This record gives sequence, structure tokens and C-alpha cells, in this order.
Amino acid sequence: MPRPKKCRRLSSCVPCSMFKPNGMPAVELTKIQLEADEFEALNLGDVQKLSQLDAAALMGVSRQTFGNLLASARKKVATAITQGHALLLPQPIDREPL
Repeated sequence: MPRPKKCRRLSSCVPCSMFKPNGMPAVELTKIQLEADEFEALNLGDVQKLSQLDAAALMGVSRQTFGNLLASARKKVATAITQGHALLLPQPIDREPL
């Protein structure tokens, strides 16, 4: 039985719900779902340029888990771009301020 998933701290705001190739109707495209924790890993690792250790600490996960999330997110983004798929972004979660 796998270990239960650890709660992750997410702080990035998703600016839209989908990226897709221009000029193609979304209903005709294969869709790839980018999870909220993968989106956060992309933001912390590639946009903010944090080290994996620092980014993992911000998310409340291990460095290995952060690396796995980042690799998974990069693969999904690269697949969507190179093969012309739509990339579904995580929906914002209504939550109370800390």
C-alpha cells in the first residue's frame, strides 16, 4: 500500500485555465492536465530559479519529490508544445488566508 500523499504548500496563482495551439478548436485537441503541485514546481524551479532544496522546503515536500514534480511538469509542457496538445492548468482553489 503506498504512503499517503503529503500536504503541499501552494502559493502560485494560475493566470488562465488552458493553453492551446492558436487556430485550433479546443474540442479537437488532446488535453494534458497539469496538476497544481506540478504548476507550483515549475514556478519555483524555472521561473523563480530557486534551488530544488529551497523550493522543496517552501512546498513542504522532500527534495526528491520536488524533483519528480518538476520533471513530470516539464514533460507535460514539452509534450503539449511539441505535439500540439492543449495544456489544462489547475483551477484556483478557494481557500481561507493563513
